[in-house]
Amino acid sequence: MIRTLISILITLLIIIGATVAELWYVNKVFDEFSARLQVLMDKSFAKTATADDGDAVREFWENKKNTLYVWLPHTILHEIDFQLSEAIGNLYVKDYDSAISKIEVVLCLSEDIPQSYAFGLENIF
Repeated sequence: MIRTLISILITLLIIIGATVAELWYVNKVFDEFSARLQVLMDKSFAKTATADDGDAVREFWENKKNTLYVWLPHTILHEIDFQLSEAIGNLYVKDYDSAISKIEVVLCLSEDIPQSYAFGLENIF
C-alpha cells in the first residue's frame, strides 16, 4: 500500500515537472522569437529591413521549430512558416507595408500560441 502511494506520488511529480519544463521552454523560445520579430518590424517601419534580416529570423525559427514539434501541433507551426515566408518575400521586393502586416500576424501568433497551451482555467474548461 505504501509503495503504491509512493509510486503514484513520484509519477505525479514527474508529470508536473515535465509540464513546468515544457511551459518554460515554449515560453522562452517564443519570447526570443518575438524579440527578433519586433526588431524586424522596427526595421520594416524604418524601411531599412532587407530579405537578409528576414532570413536571419527564419533561420532562428527553423532551429527552434524542430524541438517545438515535440510540444505543439504541426499545423500551428506551419502557419508561422507560411506567414513568415510571405513577410520575407515582401521584404525581398521592398513592399514594406505588406511585410509589416505579415510580421504583425506572426507576432500575434507568437504571443497567442504559448498562452493557448499555458496552464490556466481558460484552457482547462
